[in-house]
Amino acid sequence: MPINLLSLPIADLQYALTCMDLFDLIAFSLCSKRTKNLVKDSKIEIEPILVDVRENRIRFGFVQTWIFQETKCCALTFWDFFDSYIVNCKYKIEVSRKQGFTQSDWIAHFMSVFHGLIVTELSMNDTVSASRLDTIKEIIPKCHKLSISPNCSDDVAKIAFRKLSPIIKEVEIEKNIFDSENDISKFLTPNLRSLSLIDEENPFKLTSVDLLAVNITDLSIEPANITEKELNRFLKLWMKRNHAFYRPKFIRLTLVEEIQLNRQPVDFECLLKRGDGKELLILVSSKSVIFEFRV
Repeated sequence: MPINLLSLPIADLQYALTCMDLFDLIAFSLCSKRTKNLVKDSKIEIEPILVDVRENRIRFGFVQTWIFQETKCCALTFWDFFDSYIVNCKYKIEVSRKQGFTQSDWIAHFMSVFHGLIVTELSMNDTVSASRLDTIKEIIPKCHKLSISPNCSDDVAKIAFRKLSPIIKEVEIEKNIFDSENDISKFLTPNLRSLSLIDEENPFKLTSVDLLAVNITDLSIEPANITEKELNRFLKLWMKRNHAFYRPKFIRLTLVEEIQLNRQPVDFECLLKRGDGKELLILVSSKSVIFEFRV
């Protein structure tokens, strides 16, 4: 016998909502303004762990948690958001449809219903146009990490970095997108928590000027093409910049060739101290160098 769900006492209704899977919650939240608010007030724990952006769809990876017989359970599902409808990737079936809804409307609905929703990782690839990035910035107002795959074109990667870095805390770029016309220094100045540059086939060319321009808390470059002369010049200039603010805490460089800093052996540890009290710990091992900046 069918039961009118909305006729249940509020405590029973809230319990029923906690037993629903993500499909049921979405369908229920779309019925009316009241059902949307009921789902919102239930404070169901749903977290998107990954968003993969394509030209015609946006894929969300959701983790839903619930309590079953006093045991905390988790489930991971991937859904594709199109204009007007959503598709469950696992079963390749249409989950919900609402005429007039765009991708922006769907994601705004999710952000509203599952309040506190924060995208943990946003992935970009070559199928995304530059104009698409403006839309992404509007519908995803906050994100922990931006990942740019090796398949992403250089132009799209540069535009994505420039447009999305204000809403991102961490960035990982898995290709060398820099050339003589696009100085790498421009990509080392945003106020990011971390930046990781990786391309085993095409080393990232660096100079002392680039390293002095870094405004990122934790920078990692693999591999870095920089000479002993430039590294030693960077250290010399850093030592002279008393009372000058320098934001990085770590700079990690995997080097193309073994180097020696200030005629030290290949493997060594050294602590430099400036006149203003700031310290720099240098760790060199084989083809890597780590700079740890201490207040």
